[in-house]
Amino acid sequence: MHIYIEYCIILSSFCFWFYIDSKKIFNGDKENKIVNSALIHGTICGIGINIGYIYNPSIIYNYVVEPELYNMYIIVPLISFGYGFYDLYIGIKSRKTDALIHGILFSLCAIYVYFNDNILLSYTFLVTETSSIFLNLRVFRKQWIDVLFVLSFFIYRIIFTPVISYIYLNDSTNKSLTFGYISSISITILNLYWFYLILMKALKSNKKITEIEEIKNN
Repeated sequence: MHIYIEYCIILSSFCFWFYIDSKKIFNGDKENKIVNSALIHGTICGIGINIGYIYNPSIIYNYVVEPELYNMYIIVPLISFGYGFYDLYIGIKSRKTDALIHGILFSLCAIYVYFNDNILLSYTFLVTETSSIFLNLRVFRKQWIDVLFVLSFFIYRIIFTPVISYIYLNDSTNKSLTFGYISSISITILNLYWFYLILMKALKSNKKITEIEEIKNN
């Protein structure tokens, strides 16, 4: 794929997220609404990256695909890179520390793998966006959505990504090991922090339900 086409995909993606978030697609109030960009991006990555892994499992440890498949495999990362810069903008706008850190990590990782000709390495961290699909659907307040969110978060962010990062970092022939250590440790710490918040919120919610049941019984 020509470099100018790649730049166009990234820039078009970046502009698209501003546009789509200006439109009301789903019903809901300000406190309970689906963020269009987050749901669409999570769906694109969740489906695209997982299909990429299923179709070519070896990408998990060698980050290489057949030449004729290369252009197809980098489309999702290129779209996601545009979102990464938008995510940084959202992090700055929200003034939330964890959101800002996520935006910084996302955009820096995208820049690094792209300009170091290792774009397929992005599959390592983009697969975590699978859990974002269910995160952004939680406004519907369905228990099965909550279960799928926690389950997908734990599988992809706490188990799968650290494991494939470990595989990458233990292969001395891979380039960018310093970057690998810094990015993987940073992303893992952030995901562990978020998982801690999820567990605390779940325990708090369970405690509240128990108290309500006790009141009803009395």
